[in-house]
Amino acid sequence: MVKKSILAIVLIGIGCVVFFLGYQKDPKTSQEILSEESSGVGARLPRPYDVLIYWTNRSGRIRRIRSDSSDIENLVTDVCSPIGIALDISGGQMYWTSGCKIQRANLDGSNVEELVPSNRGIKEGIALDIDGNKMYWTVWNATPNKIQRANLDGSDIEDIITNLKSPRGIALDVPSGKMYWADLGASKIQRANLDGSDVEDIITDLLGPNGIDLDSDGNKIYWADEFSGKIQSANLDGSHRKTLFVRYGKLIGTAISIPLDILGVKIYYANSPIGIALDISGGKIYWTIPHKYKIQRANLDGSNIEDVVTDSILTIGIALATASQ
Repeated sequence: MVKKSILAIVLIGIGCVVFFLGYQKDPKTSQEILSEESSGVGARLPRPYDVLIYWTNRSGRIRRIRSDSSDIENLVTDVCSPIGIALDISGGQMYWTSGCKIQRANLDGSNVEELVPSNRGIKEGIALDIDGNKMYWTVWNATPNKIQRANLDGSDIEDIITNLKSPRGIALDVPSGKMYWADLGASKIQRANLDGSDVEDIITDLLGPNGIDLDSDGNKIYWADEFSGKIQSANLDGSHRKTLFVRYGKLIGTAISIPLDILGVKIYYANSPIGIALDISGGKIYWTIPHKYKIQRANLDGSNIEDVVTDSILTIGIALATASQ
């Protein structure tokens, strides 16, 4: 008999349509795998799986693939310039920015709805505080450039930080009450309280910081710099900064490693990463390389670079669903 611990229960539609999402024991390996049962239509995750990779591309699509598969799924099509993407695994939904507006859908791409309508500015990075019923996003090419937040249904929109240069990626450390964002125009990464107070610089002297992600438990922030071609990490206070990947000269699109005898470490070269996402339990970092139409990954220490996805058009935003979530 299979033993299950229920991770989430989502009520969908009218009546008693219930979607169960939980873990079950694999009888061969005794490992837990994410699974689902449904008595009706719902937002499903394929089973079993290690990591599900969701990404946006410039053809107007939201796509998904299993990390151990080559079968790409088109979840949503005809989206106007999708950029950032964030997942609510327990709620069975994904949220994305599409330049001018914010939308969401079930994890299988069904039930697309508009949450924040078109207005001035480009909406780019997006992050979710599920327990707090809030979503946060960055806006640039507006007056002023800013960070906004709203309820998850799009209601109660408010400006929480204004007069930024060109904010891009955003990530939340909800337990600590902090948000972090990359300001490409100001060449730095900043943080503040979730209400927008106490803004402070964390990482400065960057060229073009874009995507960011957090390992809150490990006290780490990771970011991609699209102008320098680097992926770097640091402690959440900005200390102990390290370079994991960097583009080198004309070796654009080629990932190599060069031993540095003086420091006894390796630096890896990659082509202009934009979006990044962490699989902490799996010890991996994933990133998009738009102009090579790729998604790559490596160990968190920078070793073992490999191609995961080769798309047919520019890959932009990325988000992960892992079996440990």
